[in-house]
Amino acid sequence: MTGVHSSAAAAPRLFDLRLPPLTVVDGAAVDPHHARVQWWGPETDLPVLERLGTQVSPEATGPVARSTPLRAGSGPGLDPSVPTVLVVHALTGDARAAGPGGWWGPLVGPGRALDPALVRVLCVNNLGSCYGSSGPLDAGWPQVRRFTPWDQAAALWAVLDALGLERLRLATGASLGGMIALCLAVLRPGGVERLLPIGTASAASAWVAGWNHVARQVLRLDPGWPSDVGRGLEIARQVAMLTYRAEPSLDARHHRNAGRAEQPWALPIQSYLEYQGKKLRRRFDARPYLLQLEAMDNHDLDARPPRTPDGPSGGLALCVDIDSDQLFTPAQVDLLADWLTAHGVEARRATIRSPHGHDAFLIEWEALDPLVRLALRSTT
Repeated sequence: MTGVHSSAAAAPRLFDLRLPPLTVVDGAAVDPHHARVQWWGPETDLPVLERLGTQVSPEATGPVARSTPLRAGSGPGLDPSVPTVLVVHALTGDARAAGPGGWWGPLVGPGRALDPALVRVLCVNNLGSCYGSSGPLDAGWPQVRRFTPWDQAAALWAVLDALGLERLRLATGASLGGMIALCLAVLRPGGVERLLPIGTASAASAWVAGWNHVARQVLRLDPGWPSDVGRGLEIARQVAMLTYRAEPSLDARHHRNAGRAEQPWALPIQSYLEYQGKKLRRRFDARPYLLQLEAMDNHDLDARPPRTPDGPSGGLALCVDIDSDQLFTPAQVDLLADWLTAHGVEARRATIRSPHGHDAFLIEWEALDPLVRLALRSTT
């Protein structure tokens, strides 16, 4: 790909945007509606972003409980001639895909697969989460009876509309992020040129929903439910970590002979799970966690909202599985490719071979880099 703009900003920036009210699938209205967006692209974008949104310190990493709405931006949007890539985060992620501490940092940056000198890279905190976008920690968050990735994809289109962007060169995401990226393409046929769904499916399986059910019950058994869920969130995360990783990876790193950790009685795997649970407890909240689980459970590309088009209609998708993934197996990704093909998308397949299971999309940088480059540059 040849360069499309002369210079990229030296570092990614975070912006909060105020958006029009959003009606979700069950009829509830999200109002006020806001989103936190990470941007990295041409410096000429910055005056537009500063007019449309409010810049946020990159150190603002904790959960946000917003009680007053943001100011509304106005005026022309970003230059649509710059190819735009949207990276969609997974269940407990945030908008900080790139830069220091970015969860996809090795893939985004100068000379990397997503180079901000060649493309504009956006990542948005998912609707219903707790890192700057509208969610259940906000005053005025509605009583939502049913929450879906369709709602989260519609919120992403609201962000893109506010920025003046009608078309994406690439939308990519893994796990729940892949589900949302797929819904994004279905909601507006032709709006997404290329898709890179990783470790995801056309519909949540009973296996996925079953594990989420267990996590949900653990949260609700916490004595502090619903506003002060601590130990329940830790244990739910421990259960999830066993599904995110595969046995070879866990056994290699946390074998009983690998040495004891904090407590002399604890096996290494026990110490590891306790650490992961406490880590999530410090940075997340049970209410948005439940909402993200519900979105994943309700994912089904054949259960489209009323007046939604029948399919993405054209474009290209590179559907990637992880050979050791317990949650979204290679067979599930095969079914996704079949679904996309049946709906007019040129679907191709690739596999990441890894001992790490589902979380390989956050680990296997050498395998991911060429796949992202391929998806971005492939032609139908």
